[in-house]
Amino acid sequence: MPEEPAGVVVALCRGHRCAALTRASADGGLAECVARSSGGVLVSAPCMQQCARGAVAAVALRRTDSDSTGPALWLGGVDAADHLASLGRWIEEWTPTSDRGRVLPDELRDTVLGVGPPVRLHIGAAT
Repeated sequence: MPEEPAGVVVALCRGHRCAALTRASADGGLAECVARSSGGVLVSAPCMQQCARGAVAAVALRRTDSDSTGPALWLGGVDAADHLASLGRWIEEWTPTSDRGRVLPDELRDTVLGVGPPVRLHIGAAT
């Protein structure tokens, strides 16, 4: 039997351009929404090399005790305040035990860049 997802991972590009764009949008409260979510994790990713697409985020489900996720949904243009806010609400509403929040909100449909490989997490003490 497959293991239930433990939460959502949001990898937000923090390359120079993406970081400046999301900072200009006051981050849309994304960090607070992830903190209030059921098992959500927000990670800062190095430049994802997608600068022409506006600020980029990868969203994926993580499993308990795993250092990787399922396939990642790539979103572009999340520097727009309304997109950041929608992303935050979507992550906050997701729960591992129900279908609530599992469907991408209509406001984010035009931000989808595609589906990519899993997000690799480094679990353990930082060195």
